[in-house]
Amino acid sequence: MKPVIIIPTLNEAENIPVLIRKIKELYPEMNIIVVDDDSVDGTGDIAEELANEYSGIQVIHRKQREGIGAAIVDGFKRALQNHMDPIFTMDGDLSHDPIYLERFLQIADNYDLIIGSRYISGVRVDGWRFRKLLISKLANMFVSYVMVKPIWDFTSGYRMYSANFLKEVDFDSIPPQGYLFQIHMVHLAFSKGFRVKEIPILYKDTEYTHSKIDPRDKYVTFLKVFQYRAPILEIIRHLTYLGKDYHRFVEEYEELLNPPPLKAPPRKIPLTNPTVSIGVMAYNEEKNIARCLTALENQQLSQGEIVEIVVVSSGSTDRTNEIVREFERRNPVIRLIVQPERRGKANAINEFLKVAKGDICVIESADTVTEPDTIEQLIRPFQRPEVGMTGVHPIPTNSKKGFIGYAVHRLWELHHVMALDNPKCGEMVAFRNIFTKIPTYTAVDEAAIEALVREVGFELAYCPDAIVHNKGPENLRDFLRQRIRITTGHKHLYSAKGYQVSTLKSSQVLKYVLKTQKWTPSQVFYMMCLILLEALARTIGTLNFYLRDKNPYVWDIAQSTKRLELKEAKTY
Repeated sequence: MKPVIIIPTLNEAENIPVLIRKIKELYPEMNIIVVDDDSVDGTGDIAEELANEYSGIQVIHRKQREGIGAAIVDGFKRALQNHMDPIFTMDGDLSHDPIYLERFLQIADNYDLIIGSRYISGVRVDGWRFRKLLISKLANMFVSYVMVKPIWDFTSGYRMYSANFLKEVDFDSIPPQGYLFQIHMVHLAFSKGFRVKEIPILYKDTEYTHSKIDPRDKYVTFLKVFQYRAPILEIIRHLTYLGKDYHRFVEEYEELLNPPPLKAPPRKIPLTNPTVSIGVMAYNEEKNIARCLTALENQQLSQGEIVEIVVVSSGSTDRTNEIVREFERRNPVIRLIVQPERRGKANAINEFLKVAKGDICVIESADTVTEPDTIEQLIRPFQRPEVGMTGVHPIPTNSKKGFIGYAVHRLWELHHVMALDNPKCGEMVAFRNIFTKIPTYTAVDEAAIEALVREVGFELAYCPDAIVHNKGPENLRDFLRQRIRITTGHKHLYSAKGYQVSTLKSSQVLKYVLKTQKWTPSQVFYMMCLILLEALARTIGTLNFYLRDKNPYVWDIAQSTKRLELKEAKTY
């Protein structure tokens, strides 16, 4: 680590010696780049004297004043040329206290942009008049509502950037205006998939503090910030939080937008004889948990080894935990983790990921049952180094009679034929054990994992011979609720990460509908009804997400999906 602080200056002759001496007192090894914008009070000469007094100080003298953003860019270029990392920016007027550098450095390895925020933990500004404070706060709220990003302070100049992030930036395209520069850098970080974090600081307005930003820049920023705006539906959804829990919005989006830290760097290597950790997510599954675990115990593997089967029981109030403990007593591979409260499937998956030790993690719901070779088929594609995640072929146990039976089977048939061409993982998945967690607030955990896997450069693989039996809804009410919940979850994922699974693309779905359709009168009628029902579910799910602040990451269970009609396993 070779950290550096970039300090843009304009007539800071009284302040710059105080600031640099304090930095060097606290962090003697810290590098400093002073970028002076042709100060008339001798700031540049004073900075040169300080460079002779202390090691690690460089001074850039700019002959034209092109804006604080342009000055910082010159500092970025010099820092990258000298292979410095991380790269800090702070004002030279003593409004930014160097004592906060320690907080930045403590988490510098985990983030690419860290913002010293005046507003994340209440209002933390000392010395401003109320009018100035109100305008600043409202301006940042306005930018937040236009861009729809979980940031409280877009215009703070006290920041840390990673060299990896800055190497991806086209410096020639960066606006020179101060406020717009800061907003632009936040936009770039999110759009390029870098990790962003805010930490609270106290901003002090001193007798020396005066804005280096041209007042006209405020109007330029107001007009140009719209080039970073989110889609209109996202803006509308964001506004619903005004009267609701805005902190939850920030937590949800920060988690989805910031990729989770990895357990290890992703390496594209073949897994020819992998160890496998299986996580079984359960909530009141006394009717099926024994079948599920028995099927996993009976897996037949010619390669690889199942080293653990971890059942995460989330707030179960029936006999689920009792049944699992019976398995746990007689099979050391099986263990139970009990969550006292039900916090959603993704939260349960994260509890599993904390303890998973295999090369490959498998996620299964406790209301499904595998075939004897399901795990073998599921892990086989990992022999290809580019594969990071695989998905099974779900086959519902529902009767095909009646409209709902037809609808359940038809949807999974379409999923199957589409996944053969464009892999889509659902119902039961396997992935390389590289993630510390998945987004907690997602209602579509498999799709969220897909997004994470693709983000780190791996591919998906569909395993048509890896069969898992599941149970679809048996009545119209449960079917519609399930489809609405899935739509809402996918809208949440797409709005935050821009990721959409193949089965959500209507034109693609229609192509496969026509390709596989049986043209008997009854089949055509049922298909038309299914299309209308799916359209209704997608419409309601969209409205729920954008206009009603719905995100069903803890969803109501469809009870009709819990009665799998399979050969009886041993029960307790």
